[in-house]
Amino acid sequence: MSVVGVSGAVAWVTVGRDHAHQPHSRDAGAASSPMSTGQGSERDAVPSACDTLSKSVADELAPGADRSATVATQSDEHSECAWSRYGSRTRQLSVELRAIAAGGGTSATDTAIRTFSDEWRADRDGKDLADGVKVRDSRGVSGVGEQAYVVYTVDAGAAIGEAVANARLANVLITVHYSGGDHLNAAGTPLSSKSAGDGALEAARDIVSKLESHS
Repeated sequence: MSVVGVSGAVAWVTVGRDHAHQPHSRDAGAASSPMSTGQGSERDAVPSACDTLSKSVADELAPGADRSATVATQSDEHSECAWSRYGSRTRQLSVELRAIAAGGGTSATDTAIRTFSDEWRADRDGKDLADGVKVRDSRGVSGVGEQAYVVYTVDAGAAIGEAVANARLANVLITVHYSGGDHLNAAGTPLSSKSAGDGALEAARDIVSKLESHS
């Protein structure tokens, strides 16, 4: 999953991972496994991530941020977008949409379920996190697509807190990263688990609702 495009982009101070999500710790033992509910219509293309997220949601989560597509070559099956604002109140928001193709003798939806499960495991285990970044919380989420989870990490050195919300709707995966911190003093204060998690899930819900209304 690639928030790498964003992570590697100019000064993206994310709590860092290679693909479009974030960590979780096993001691966040309340982490329930995201359950699959129902089955929506499969898609072979996704809309523009920049245009799918409501402007009101982007403005609320990252006020005054610059918006940019974060994949060099957008395709029908993959689109990413990022909103970034730096300064005393750093806020970064990224959205990734992926239409997962069928493979290995399974349907597109079954392949997406397997991909979702692999990413959930990697995120909650904190795989590929940058040095100094720790998973602080993770949980399965109901009511956002057919499966969803949110994972929260903190980079204490940079005073940045980040949540990744990953949701599945049939064979489409919607991944949102929302991170930030308030740097009004030398120490700085990472964006809290509640603020980061609620923000990431708000963006994911908004996108899911758009996809459902155009299914």
